[in-house]
Amino acid sequence: MRKIKYNLAGTRKIDTRDFALTLAVLALAVVLLNAVTLFNLARQHGQRRAEKSEIRFAALKLESMQQKTLRRQAEIAAWKKTWERKLAFDNFLIGRKSFSFIARLNFLENILSAGMRVRQLSIANETAGRMKLIVSALAQNELLEFYKKLLPYELVIANENQMTENFQAKLSFRMEDEQE
Repeated sequence: MRKIKYNLAGTRKIDTRDFALTLAVLALAVVLLNAVTLFNLARQHGQRRAEKSEIRFAALKLESMQQKTLRRQAEIAAWKKTWERKLAFDNFLIGRKSFSFIARLNFLENILSAGMRVRQLSIANETAGRMKLIVSALAQNELLEFYKKLLPYELVIANENQMTENFQAKLSFRMEDEQE
């Protein structure tokens, strides 16, 4: 029998050219992959640096806007204080300059019911001036309620007329101005 030899290397020689070519291709691939990796890392580092500078710029812009907002709020608060003082002073002057008959008109407006209308009004601008007016009401009981409200104020009824649709009365009363 013949003996089988499994050692193939004993009879074969390595082709150095093929080995060098394969080793060169592998080394070139490693160098190329490393170059691509370095290029990508450098590109990513540049992008990160650009993003950082954008973030820094945005942060500076935001900080300047916040400082501007705080300055504007302080200016608004100062203007508001100034205007509030001026407004309070103006309201004080208006309050001192208001006419004496305003309180009487407000009183008249409050005691008139919904179905009543003032047709004519005459006011004496004095502290205890007499108010003369002509009122019309849809119902006579509204007119009577109005009279009851005016009894404490020296009510004088000059005349009453019944028209086709309403009742009219010419009257006067005296009311003192409210003291503030």
